[in-house]
Amino acid sequence: MASLAFLFGGIPATNKVESADDQLRADYASFVEFENSDELKHFLALEKEVSSGDFAMRKKKILKESYKASEEYRKESRYNQLSKKIKGDSKPEGFDELEKEVNSDAFQKRKHYLTLKPKDRYATTEEAKKEEEYLTLKKSEKLVWYFKTKKKYPFKEIEKWEETFNESFSGSSLDTSKWMTRYFWGDELLGESYTMFDEKSFPTDGKNAEFYDKKLRLVTRKEEVEGKKWHPQNGFMQDTFDYTSGLISTARSFRQKYGIFKAKVKMSPSDVTQAFYMVSGGLVPHIDVAKLENNKLFASYFWNGGNSRSISKTGGAKFTSDFYIFSLEWSPGKLVWKINGKTFKTQTSGVPQEEMYLVFSTALKEWASDKGLPAAMEIDWVRAYKLKGE
Repeated sequence: MASLAFLFGGIPATNKVESADDQLRADYASFVEFENSDELKHFLALEKEVSSGDFAMRKKKILKESYKASEEYRKESRYNQLSKKIKGDSKPEGFDELEKEVNSDAFQKRKHYLTLKPKDRYATTEEAKKEEEYLTLKKSEKLVWYFKTKKKYPFKEIEKWEETFNESFSGSSLDTSKWMTRYFWGDELLGESYTMFDEKSFPTDGKNAEFYDKKLRLVTRKEEVEGKKWHPQNGFMQDTFDYTSGLISTARSFRQKYGIFKAKVKMSPSDVTQAFYMVSGGLVPHIDVAKLENNKLFASYFWNGGNSRSISKTGGAKFTSDFYIFSLEWSPGKLVWKINGKTFKTQTSGVPQEEMYLVFSTALKEWASDKGLPAAMEIDWVRAYKLKGE
């Protein structure tokens, strides 16, 4: 059974959940980039200097400076005194040197500086320029955002994880380095595709994987084809099928033990069974992250040789009207199923302890009608994460 909180609490809108997650990750990338930038290093160095005791002493000294207390004033006074003692061509000793210095541009510049009002004098200094730059930068939008974000630091959760798998289906064909288009054991044992005993559609080798608007569509359609079917008693047998379907898996490219596994998916309103699931070397352990069947959405787990199972379900109609983000959070002692970030199911017993791979499939079961065909399960993106350091 689905959690009561989920049943009575509703599901957040997909676009809001995805937008918030994308924004948080974009903010984190911007935060990390700015934290390592020369711009921030310069500001912090400037802040350290401007806030230092040495800087405060230099500023205080500049503001207290006065011409009358300066060496320049003493020399000019001496020069004026000596000027009064000149008689004819006779000049006091050292007068010429003193006159040259007092009338120099450097002396007059220094005198002008010392006769300014304290605030005006300070404004001409390098210290004032540094202080003004510091105060301007401190109010800048980027630095205000950085320090505000640093104080709140909303990235504690996402920085614990590293992305291990990402597929956005942005090309025009399936990336075969990531995806295989048949059941793993069919490829391993037969070198070809096959279908299960309770299905009347055959998963073509990628022919039913179509691309539209940067999304993958696994299509089920009425179409006659020859292929193999697995019978529990008789093994693989050649058969004729009236329907075809689609399947992709990461069995050859990506398997992982523990982590977060999620996909943005839209189910079709038909009798087609559509599933996002995870499996290991055999038929079990098997986790249905999300499976739409008989107008119900299932989150299921099968283990212990198939003898143990845990199944939760809810109405499936809403999941055919829009995309939803289905996810599984898998830790050593717990499995948590979520839809748009809201917990749907939790499992703490029989938790798998082996690597598993991702599968997306569509199939028309023996009991199902072909009403609504062709029908497509649409996948916008698939992502996986693991805890850093694991």
